Amino acid sequence: MSPDQRRQRVRFTTMFLALVVIAITIGLAYRGWSFYTLSLEDRYEPEHKLERELFRSESSELTGGLAYGWLAAVLIVLNLSYLIRRRFGGWGSMQTWLDIHVFTGLIAASLVSFHSAFQLRSNVSIMAAGSLAAVVLTGLFGRFLHALAPQGTRERLRAALDAVEAVLPGYRDRLAEAIAQRPGPDVPSNASLARSLFAIPTWRRAGKDRRELVAITVPPRARLTKPQRRAIAELGVAATQDARASGMQALLRSWRGLHRLFALIMLAAVLLHAGVAWYMGYRWIFA
Repeated sequence: MSPDQRRQRVRFTTMFLALVVIAITIGLAYRGWSFYTLSLEDRYEPEHKLERELFRSESSELTGGLAYGWLAAVLIVLNLSYLIRRRFGGWGSMQTWLDIHVFTGLIAASLVSFHSAFQLRSNVSIMAAGSLAAVVLTGLFGRFLHALAPQGTRERLRAALDAVEAVLPGYRDRLAEAIAQRPGPDVPSNASLARSLFAIPTWRRAGKDRRELVAITVPPRARLTKPQRRAIAELGVAATQDARASGMQALLRSWRGLHRLFALIMLAAVLLHAGVAWYMGYRWIFA
């Protein structure tokens, strides 16, 4: 599969899963809309007793808000299995596991919102919902970083230099030497999040300097043919991505560590929330 085909597949999968999440959220909202739109005072009126029991997880049946909560808990456990796959390897590609990780996380967050009926009534539920929100937000930002992180930059740079040599014979070595004069930042693999963030201006400046070095090494743009200009433009992009690669990867790794910390806090909060619910009267489910 070519890089373009792989990018198209990723975009299609992302759009499809996003539509599924939106459709499920709309369906859940439609099912309980008459109750969710009530004020908190009106929810306790006698005529809304049945809806309150159903959508506020107070039913004696495993339906409505209570079912949403248990299903969300199952999805959270499935979501965290991505960490095991990433750590120890196993079946399936990491891209597929990442898509499942994002999808189950968003569905779980949606279910938790409807499970609470948009009303947090205890410190435990506030902690569980807040930690889940932190996990979702850091996860979405991490997914954005993952999409921006360049892949195969060295191969793309070599291919771009070869393409320039094909249309501008004799310039490959000069361009390679000019690009090597402005290396990207040397960010260690175990760099902290703060160090990775502080390195951003460095690798952004390195990318800009490389583009300028490429521009002054080749003949003026007015003297270049269209194929030559296209090859030079591709080389500028490849050189920029190569300069940013180590910094972006370090930022992604450190951000992933922060996301993992929030995930562990969320898991502890969810287990505490489920334990309190069990103790307060939901043991009948497994009776």
